[in-house]
Amino acid sequence: MLKQIKYLPVAILVLLISCKNTSDKQSTHLANVGIIPKDESVDDSNFQPCHEDYSLFYYQVDNSDHLYKGEKPAIVKTFDDIKLPAIDQNDGYVTIRFLVNCKGETGRFRVEQVDFEYKDKEFEGELVTQLLEKTKQLDGWWPATREGYKCDYYKYLTFKIINNQTVDILP
Repeated sequence: MLKQIKYLPVAILVLLISCKNTSDKQSTHLANVGIIPKDESVDDSNFQPCHEDYSLFYYQVDNSDHLYKGEKPAIVKTFDDIKLPAIDQNDGYVTIRFLVNCKGETGRFRVEQVDFEYKDKEFEGELVTQLLEKTKQLDGWWPATREGYKCDYYKYLTFKIINNQTVDILP
């Protein structure tokens, strides 16, 4: 018994040292996957989210099936006038992600480009530039609500590209 008591202070000391949290490091991880942090080098300084620390994803809002005036047909029509020459092997997906604030204004546009095997790629020509500009011009976004409160939400458009031509817009 005396032998066990002799090791008790050492055991308590080890426990105290191992429980002490001295880490002052700030996490570099975002609160949620998919958050688009502000980047002053590319973002429009006039765009302001209504709730910087609380934005939902488009599928979390109460009116998720009616987020654009005219819905998908109106969005598709906006991109119909993009006419570019065919470029063989200029295939894959271009995804443009952005934030819609509680007033229906858009900002924080980000572009991702992948081939059909989801490997990073850069499309040739003016296609991506034109898709981004047309996306920025979409002005029929409805403010979203969640439990009766207006909220900001993240949205994306994915363009399926074959030979430099848009063949589908998702979702």
